Amino acid sequence: EKATTSTRSARASTGSGLPIAAIDGRPDPVEARALRVDVVAFSGTPEAARVVRKVIAERAGPIVPLVSEVLNPAAYAHERAVCVDTTAAGGNASLLAAA
Repeated sequence: EKATTSTRSARASTGSGLPIAAIDGRPDPVEARALRVDVVAFSGTPEAARVVRKVIAERAGPIVPLVSEVLNPAAYAHERAVCVDTTAAGGNASLLAAA
């Protein structure tokens, strides 16, 4: 069986310390409803995607996006930013550090 690009990418990522897991095949809907996940990545037919979408929509808790692109790294990242307002120091951040 020839591995798809997304399958090879998932295999390379799992076991590398990243918080990612892969299921090759059809997950059990009961188990899928109990998973604590932030995003579900899917590769398959549109009909199978509808089933997966229905299962994750029935879960309790926050809305979980279904990503079905072949490979879209941005869809798996949570961006965090810290903004420091330096206007009180006239835009000079070193004055804030000294305070």
